[in-house]
Amino acid sequence: MADRRRNAGWAVPLLLTAVLAAGCGSGAPGGAPEPEASPQKKVTVNPTPSTGTTAVECGRPFRPPASGALGLTGSFPSTAEAGARVVAGTVEATSRVALRGVVTPAAEVFLVRQGRVVTVPVPQDSLGVRWDLSPGQTERLPGEAALTSCDPGGGPVPPGSYELYARVVVRPDDGPAVESFGGPWPLEVR
Repeated sequence: MADRRRNAGWAVPLLLTAVLAAGCGSGAPGGAPEPEASPQKKVTVNPTPSTGTTAVECGRPFRPPASGALGLTGSFPSTAEAGARVVAGTVEATSRVALRGVVTPAAEVFLVRQGRVVTVPVPQDSLGVRWDLSPGQTERLPGEAALTSCDPGGGPVPPGSYELYARVVVRPDDGPAVESFGGPWPLEVR
């Protein structure tokens, strides 16, 4: 039995090494060359928070930081039905400066009530979109706010008045992440 456990202990590192080695090739799957870069090319984004971004944590006080490199305007419904899963809209991001980097395919949207975070941004996959913005250029992103409480018990958010915020984080080719917030936009859950 001890020999079997000792041998099984080698299987995981060997399997991990094989998986990592298989994923380290260059180019697209199957050895085909990658398409040329374009301003809207999808790339992989590190899903871990970057240093310098504002924490959006359940139950914590929230006040958006000073304006960022992007001006964000949102188009979201002003009401939502109690028990709905999400409220969806669009965020327009207008660059105040020249900005080049990668963003998630959707804006991070969350709800605040009485100054505290009550829902957290909906998780996104690791694919991102490359932006190369000049000052004054605008890009549109979809955005969804979960209407499920981030409290340990979860469940639908109760009826009432909420503030909806959006965040867009640009991860430049070099340098720290650049975040911008938009909102608050009123949302009444009925």
